[in-house]
Amino acid sequence: MENPKRDRVPNVGAILKQLRARRGESLRDVAKGTGLSASFLSMVERNESDITLGKLDEIAAHFGHDVGSLLGYSTRGARVQIVAKEDRVIVDRGDEIDYEVLHIPGTDMEIVLARLAPRSAFKDELTHEGVDIALVLQGRIVVTVNDVDYRLETNEAAVWSGSYRHRIRNDSDRPARIVAFVTEQIY
Repeated sequence: MENPKRDRVPNVGAILKQLRARRGESLRDVAKGTGLSASFLSMVERNESDITLGKLDEIAAHFGHDVGSLLGYSTRGARVQIVAKEDRVIVDRGDEIDYEVLHIPGTDMEIVLARLAPRSAFKDELTHEGVDIALVLQGRIVVTVNDVDYRLETNEAAVWSGSYRHRIRNDSDRPARIVAFVTEQIY
């Protein structure tokens, strides 16, 4: 019989195991970084021990999280969060460009909605932390990363490191629309 309580709370053991695997760390590595014993951490991973908030905070800090983001790392949220239109950030990227940023609650990620008029371009090159993923919803765009142009058609996507100089333009005679995802909070 399934434990209904376990279905309502995040599986800390599975989260710990996944974070360790991504970093290539052993239980001993995590123990050194947290001050907790490797045997205790092993019991947590096997769901054989509960964990206090203080100990959970040590694990979260070791992996660069707070307790809230650690628990939401690989689990579903308890409720849907709505980002209202008035919560969007409008950014000036240049003439004839509509650029809206939506921060995704509980994460460091953002969604960008952009409309580029014909023959328009970002006024400035950008650099920032994280990864950019841009999908062309309508028209054609050119993504320039470190002075190299990448042409994208409708339904094509590009992925690049935000730390490289980049800008987007529309060289065509038709409007273009993109949705982009940024893996860091910029605004």
